Amino acid sequence: MRKSLFLLSLVSLLIAGCTFLPQPPDVDKITSPKVENPFFQIPPENLKDYQDRSWILLAESSTKNWFYDPYTLSEDEDGVITFDAFIAPREKNRLDRFNPTIVGPYRQKLDCLGNHQWSEIFYAQNLPPSLALSQANDLTKEYGWIKIRPKTAMAYIRSKICGRKFIDEKNINYFLYQDGQVKTEKVQSTDPIIQASDALTPAAPNFPTFFEVIDNEVLIVDSKKDIREMKIASFVLDKDFPKKGDFIFTANCQGNTYSVQVRGKGSAGSMIRGTIEGKESLAAVAFNRACGDHGSYMKAVSRSNR
Repeated sequence: MRKSLFLLSLVSLLIAGCTFLPQPPDVDKITSPKVENPFFQIPPENLKDYQDRSWILLAESSTKNWFYDPYTLSEDEDGVITFDAFIAPREKNRLDRFNPTIVGPYRQKLDCLGNHQWSEIFYAQNLPPSLALSQANDLTKEYGWIKIRPKTAMAYIRSKICGRKFIDEKNINYFLYQDGQVKTEKVQSTDPIIQASDALTPAAPNFPTFFEVIDNEVLIVDSKKDIREMKIASFVLDKDFPKKGDFIFTANCQGNTYSVQVRGKGSAGSMIRGTIEGKESLAAVAFNRACGDHGSYMKAVSRSNR
């Protein structure tokens, strides 16, 4: 009797104890390939990924700001434009730009012809684990390429990156730089090009000025000395985008210098000259657009075929 009770107690303890033992691992989770962010951490965990870049304001909404690295802007032979960006909430307090509330930095691609965007975030979150990376460019699937919906922030960004067309003009304008933010009183800029633009028209204190490259075209003035020229126009970021002025930006790519001819009423063809310093000024971003390697994004032409 005692032996039977002992065996019964032992079995009960073993059964009870098994419920507290760790459960065996899920075999499918172990064997399936991990979907990892191919470029950065989201949200950013590596400060170096952020600090080694130059971030320029690209677009705004009522709650968020989009910043992008203009030095990563490129276009491949298929017409897909690539750049790196991050999103930050429009904070009223003075947080550092790199803080836990930002999303990115991340790789962004735009298929301007097909009106699709590819986001590193969408890719990392939605890519099926069993899918080969070589199959990830199928535009019919929503794990990578997403249709850009109208009247969204990305649709606005698309018009800036892929070009802004005019009904009554043949030009297509491509975003270059923005000075100031919407609903924020403009601070007087020390950039001589921005100062020249502001001098052409009365100041609009709560409306930023933005600059665009005409047709994304760069003229090779002197191939031996690597001197290049491109047309730039400035506008007020207000209803109907009133134009402020036109400029001819000339870059001496070897000498790291630039000159700007101001074209507009009262400018008298004034000339601005300078040396490129830093990376986040308008002059530096324009210099890189003219002299940098952006793939098919910039069209290099000569005077004979312009």
